[in-house]
Parts: sequence; C-alpha cells; structure tokens
Amino acid sequence: MKRTMQRWSGLLIALALAIASLGASGCATSQRDGLDVAQLPEAVRPDYALFARRCSKCHSLARPLGSGITDDSVWIAYVDKMRRQPGSGISPQDAGPILRFLHYYSSEQRRIKREHDEANGGPANPALSDAAGAPVRQKIAGRHPDRNPESVSETSRAGLQSASLAPPTR
Repeated sequence: MKRTMQRWSGLLIALALAIASLGASGCATSQRDGLDVAQLPEAVRPDYALFARRCSKCHSLARPLGSGITDDSVWIAYVDKMRRQPGSGISPQDAGPILRFLHYYSSEQRRIKREHDEANGGPANPALSDAAGAPVRQKIAGRHPDRNPESVSETSRAGLQSASLAPPTR
C-alpha cells in the first residue's frame, strides 16, 4: 500500500510539473515570440502592450506578426473575429488600440520590405509585391469568410471604424 501511494504521489508531482510547464510556455513573453518594446516608438508601446496581453491569451504573437497581412480592412475583420472568440478578453474598446498597433506594424513591415527590394533591385518574388497584394488578399478572404471585411458585424464595424488608426498624441 505504501509503495502504491509513493508511486501515485510521484506521478502526481510529474503531472503537476508538466501542466505548469505548459502554462508557462503558453504565454507570449519571450523575445523570440514578441517584439522588443524598447525598439518601438513611445506612442505605440501602450497599444503593443494591450495587443500582446490580449492576443497571447489564445495563440503566440508570432501568428499575427508573421501573418503577412498589410491591409487595414483585413486586420479589422481579423481582430473582430478574434474578439468574438470565447475567452479572448478582447473588448470592443480594445479593438482600436490593437488595430493602431497592427497598422503601425504593417506599415513598418511594408517600409522594410520596400527598402530591401529597392536595395536589391526589386522584389524577390514579384507575385508577392504590393501591386499583387489585392488579388492575394481577395483569394484569402474568399477561402476564409471571417477574414472578409464584409462579414464583420455592424456593431463591431461601428466600434472599430470609430477608432483612429493613428497613434494617440501625447
């Protein structure tokens, strides 16, 4: 009996450690997953902090940051879809700051890509250039109705459109 109890307690401790390590790894707090806040402009930092806090609840930050989305209307639909997920914690009031950060981030990614392309004589893959972006986005929106801006609820659209995409002035 004593041996069985020792075995069970050992298994319970191992299980508790395994669960604790899963919980710790689910949070997007490492540099490899998110962005270095010190590299962001002061005005964008609060928006990024909210983005990181809300979006890391359900998935890694690498998911939206690496998505390649550069169109604000696609971001609006994406954030609206995520906001409607149970347990996301994204309120209608959170959408504006999150969208401001995503607008900033997308603009920076486009700028970096443009500078890289100019320095290297043009895009490595012309099919992925900004000029071809609209057809690619339409194809994505067609396959994923929730990414289609027309599928955003009227209530969400009104709340999201009222939020300025420009960083707040301080």
